[in-house]
Amino acid sequence: MADVFISYAREDRAKADQIARGLQALGLECFWDTEIPPGQTWADYIEGKLAVCKAVIVLWSAHSTGSQWVREEARMGRESGKLIPAMLDGSPAPFGFGEVQAANLSTWNGGTNHPDWLRFANAVHQAVKGANAPQPMKPAPQPVFATPAPSAASGAAAPPFDYIRRCFQLYFDGKGRARRSEFGWFAVFSFVVGITAMLIDISVFGINPYTGGANSVVVTFLVWLIFLAPSVSVASRRAHDMGQSGWLAILVAIPYVGFLAALLFAFVPGVPGDNQYGPDPKA
Repeated sequence: MADVFISYAREDRAKADQIARGLQALGLECFWDTEIPPGQTWADYIEGKLAVCKAVIVLWSAHSTGSQWVREEARMGRESGKLIPAMLDGSPAPFGFGEVQAANLSTWNGGTNHPDWLRFANAVHQAVKGANAPQPMKPAPQPVFATPAPSAASGAAAPPFDYIRRCFQLYFDGKGRARRSEFGWFAVFSFVVGITAMLIDISVFGINPYTGGANSVVVTFLVWLIFLAPSVSVASRRAHDMGQSGWLAILVAIPYVGFLAALLFAFVPGVPGDNQYGPDPKA
């Protein structure tokens, strides 16, 4: 028998899975897979799960607020006194469900020490285990060092090649945030490698007397291909650090404007603390 029933829209399945795994880590059994077994109806299966669970979590989002099934499951949870709603993206609850206070998980990025997650997880744990149950989690105390050692985790800059290696590791991943140092060192490294590739083309293929460039730019082109994805990725994450959409990374690729955009990304400080794109990379 599942302790917790999680109701969500299909588009929010990844977030529902993340929440379920977080609650399972607290020893709570969760039901969030709404695949109906062959031969059973929604009323036979889902209603049965709702009846025996101890808490009904409804994940409100732009997708779920318009879902007939999520609203019906929320209604059943409310009528049984088990409803614990949570907002995934700031979308308000549908009419008739606003009287139940909803947890705000719109900025939660999966961290177990996030204050909004702690409040939500403790409320669910208390609803399942009882009012006298011990709190499962509390904010972890911050370690205090007499002489802090400089490191990226403590907010100090990491060695340049650590940033460069990170950009290649996150080759196709534009999620998360990147601090100014990471973007700046990768831009410098890209520029140096690009100049080196151009000199190799000139030394191997010779200079074109009409253009003043190399007769062939095969090495330069290969370097451009190698650096394209990590460059867009780190620019996207740098935009996220400033609290902006990752689509701003396109500005870096625009002729003439791209250089100014790169300077903007390199010198504008990020938003202090966590934001909707992830934790502060300096924290």
